[in-house]
Amino acid sequence: MTVMTALAAALARGQVAALRRRDWPSTAPLAVDVTVTPSTGAGAGVVELGAFGDSAMAGVGVDRLDDVLSVQLAQRVADATGRAVHVVGYARSGARTLDVLTRQVPAVRRTPDVSVLVVGTNDVIHATSPLALTRTCEAMLDALETIGAPVVMSSLPEFRAMRALPGPVMSAARGYGSMVGAVQRRAAAPRPRVRLVDVVGAVGEEFVEDPDMMSTDSFHPSAAGYGRIADALAPAVLAHLRAAER
Repeated sequence: MTVMTALAAALARGQVAALRRRDWPSTAPLAVDVTVTPSTGAGAGVVELGAFGDSAMAGVGVDRLDDVLSVQLAQRVADATGRAVHVVGYARSGARTLDVLTRQVPAVRRTPDVSVLVVGTNDVIHATSPLALTRTCEAMLDALETIGAPVVMSSLPEFRAMRALPGPVMSAARGYGSMVGAVQRRAAAPRPRVRLVDVVGAVGEEFVEDPDMMSTDSFHPSAAGYGRIADALAPAVLAHLRAAER
């Protein structure tokens, strides 16, 4: 069984490596450093939100700042709390878990009230080894917690919605992604200040059934897709904020 598992993993790595050779026609990510206000007017105090991770958090696939995942999430938090939300994006397209640890966390300029994280797809694409990913994922969460804020971490995306991927590559990405997801769950589980949100379980089928959830590159979400991911992440962000008020 161990030999068969190793062979399957090697096959998955070879097929997923094909993703690295593709030229993805996406819009450039937008710089995020903005304050959003509640739709009904802002109350006292500003919520600080830090956004970390890869192209999904950076906003690749949309061309308006208001459509970026972190900004849509900030708007939902603002509307729910009645407070303005200042969101700073540290996420970068192509980032892996190691990049969040070594490049993004050290760049933090002000302590967030909550850190939000979307990462792991590029670890699938680059077939990061399970051992290296385990060490790096744990170190990344340690570093994010050291900033002083609780963390909301998204699960990996729904690979079946990525219609740009050929069938065998999509299957390989899903297979390797299950390993990456398992590493993330194990790293998050013992940390009470880290909430791992099952975004695929919450809204994944919508992405599979509705092509409009994806951008024109058929790889990254559209504005509507980012909105549904924001809907899935918002309750965990709000739970952290409410816990801090007790």
